[in-house]
Amino acid sequence: MTITSLPSGSFFLENIPDIDILTAKTRLLVTIKIGDDTIYDEYLYPADGEVRVSDLADIFRPYARRRLAVTATITIAEQQVPSSGDTDSATVTDTQTANLQVYYSTVDIVGVDCSTFLTTHFLTLLEGHKTTYMGRLEYLHYMGKETAEVTAHYADKTTKMFTAPATGGNDIYTTIDVSPSRFETEGTDLLYYVVEAGSRSMTFIIDSEERDVAPTLLFTNSFGCQELIYCTGKHEVDPQYTRDAAYMGGIRVNYRITEQRTFNADTGYLGTDMANWADDLFRSDEVYLVNFIGGVAKVGKRVTLSDSKSKRDNLRDSVPRFTFSYTYAQRQHNVLDLQRAGRIFDNTFDNTFN
Repeated sequence: MTITSLPSGSFFLENIPDIDILTAKTRLLVTIKIGDDTIYDEYLYPADGEVRVSDLADIFRPYARRRLAVTATITIAEQQVPSSGDTDSATVTDTQTANLQVYYSTVDIVGVDCSTFLTTHFLTLLEGHKTTYMGRLEYLHYMGKETAEVTAHYADKTTKMFTAPATGGNDIYTTIDVSPSRFETEGTDLLYYVVEAGSRSMTFIIDSEERDVAPTLLFTNSFGCQELIYCTGKHEVDPQYTRDAAYMGGIRVNYRITEQRTFNADTGYLGTDMANWADDLFRSDEVYLVNFIGGVAKVGKRVTLSDSKSKRDNLRDSVPRFTFSYTYAQRQHNVLDLQRAGRIFDNTFDNTFN
């Protein structure tokens, strides 16, 4: 048995190489285990002396999505079946084993290996800096347990060091709260702050102009972590009704009325860094509305996105601005949301009317 490719070490889900084996024997028994759980156990028969197992991401995806990272063992047992054809009497002629760590990701990361990326990047597609505002919640996630340090820069040219508190995670990854209000100092204005955890770094710039935000969305990103995006552009609701009618007792009656409540949202103007990152919202398969009640974030209804437009170009005077539509994920769209943060009816109404 000659193994030309057998994954071992650390890999992102979408970057796991194929298993490729050359053999002159009858068959191979390929077994994949995560801990004590066997997730794949199949006899594979060579074609022209070769066995290839492709698309390993499909095997690991449900397990990596749930845990963010899994440790797996792949065992290859070469077997020779006797000429009588009695498969129960097959003889194992060779065995090879490989161990690998699989990290959940739906993005193909090019130019850096998995281990290097995890030690130098937070679990987000945002590169460069993020624009935020006082009163917003901001979180970062990373693989590891390093303590995150924050350097805050103020308008009077002073700086101050903070430790970002860990608010979630497990023995594999850490979630930290880097909301700007944590780094305020009386008597001066916060301009920006830099978050560092090991070799990872992210800069948050404070927007000096207070903007109405609607909607605020919590979405699962390409690494299986949840991020918040604050849309500052126009927000409108466009309900549509389908009425099924029939004559009953000589009277035409709407016997079934179906409401499809569609919301149209606008991210507002985005910098290049945040535009590339905002695309991750449109890839997400899990998105929720978020309301702020008394400064406390409340996760609301799950929504389904549609009709997103994230076109951008390389012209110097162009500024990215994305639009998209969403509906409630549930069948019933007649929703009375009492967590509307001072707005009347829903958050398509301006904050002036409260």
